[in-house]
Amino acid sequence: MAQSTFAYKARDQQGNMVTGKLVGTNAGEIASRLRAEGKIVINVSDNSLRAAIEFDPTTLRRSEAAKRVRRTDVIAFCQQMSVMLETGVPLSEALEAFCRQTPRKEFRTILNEIRDQIFAGESISTSLARYPRVFPTMMVSLMKASEASGTMSSMFGSIGDYLAKERRTARQIKGALSYPLFMMFTAVGLTIFLMTFILPRFAKIYEMRSATLPAPTRVLLAVSNFVTHQYMYYGPVLVVFAITGFIFLRSQLGRRLLDWIRLNFPVLRIMYRQLYITRAARTLSTLLEAGVNLLDIIEICRGVTNNYYYTRLWARMAQGVRDGNQISDAVMNVSFIPPNVASMISSGERSGRLPHVMDRIAVFSEEELDTAVKQVTSFIEPVMILFMGVVVGGVAMALLLPIFSMGRVVSGGG
Repeated sequence: MAQSTFAYKARDQQGNMVTGKLVGTNAGEIASRLRAEGKIVINVSDNSLRAAIEFDPTTLRRSEAAKRVRRTDVIAFCQQMSVMLETGVPLSEALEAFCRQTPRKEFRTILNEIRDQIFAGESISTSLARYPRVFPTMMVSLMKASEASGTMSSMFGSIGDYLAKERRTARQIKGALSYPLFMMFTAVGLTIFLMTFILPRFAKIYEMRSATLPAPTRVLLAVSNFVTHQYMYYGPVLVVFAITGFIFLRSQLGRRLLDWIRLNFPVLRIMYRQLYITRAARTLSTLLEAGVNLLDIIEICRGVTNNYYYTRLWARMAQGVRDGNQISDAVMNVSFIPPNVASMISSGERSGRLPHVMDRIAVFSEEELDTAVKQVTSFIEPVMILFMGVVVGGVAMALLLPIFSMGRVVSGGG
């Protein structure tokens, strides 16, 4: 068999990303060799085809289409494929039927390519792996396991349920955080509007009457004059500050700081800790139940808990598994893992029921996450109302104070 050069991406025993090239007959052989060296394989691709692929207009169009595929489309695909396969419809016919009925052109284009690849003899897991923007790594791993066990219909159903729960969890977090952001931007927008459009008109009236203004109004007028006339001084400073902040938050130190805030800030930590535990437990349960390799499961969990401190935890866990330790050893005495969760994981390993235990942890953590989101929202609502009252109300009162003595202002009194 002819040999080719394969480019690979993997993580070493310390969790560091490593890339390189190896010569072999197929990608599976390269992946086996890398695992034998203790590496966690992320991707193996035929390097001889890379240049052609990178500049292939069809591939570029496919990539653009993949960006516009929504997660709801993938969930519907999994659920309907599960039903059709369970009723005895062949895989190729099921794909053809779903392609005909899906309303989104971008997703239909990708599914037609997958159908053609399966007609050509390629496995569905290999076909799905070609579209990482559309189908998550977890889904590819589960489909590969289902091909070996012959449980593809039930696996599609499990994947659909998993992705639906993940979407619900993500919406919970976005909903809890979008409300205070909306309130804050509303308050800032109203304040800017009052100070740049309304206040100058009041200032002209007061100036014409030579009125003696209250101290809050004078301060507000000074701030308004600075904002509307001195932008050539503070504008560049704000731009530099914004660019610097953006670069910092994109840096490793900035991302680490944000991850620390998520896990330790008094209001946010309970919500984010439950979020990460829910995602990790749900992923571990689903993949362990399907029989996926434990080191591959840990690598997938690294992606669903995108946090610096969890990444270090998964690296320690992977190293411990290679050394023959249990995964519970890595989560014991970790500040952001509750002791009861660590104890349940240890119990599950001792009893041989770890997939079931992780599923119970996911259900319990999801309930705790619901409670945490409600608590965060109930705490933020009065704080934001108070913030808007102080900011917007303060500006409005400073504008209205001189009106209380409007008789003197109109008569020309000081």
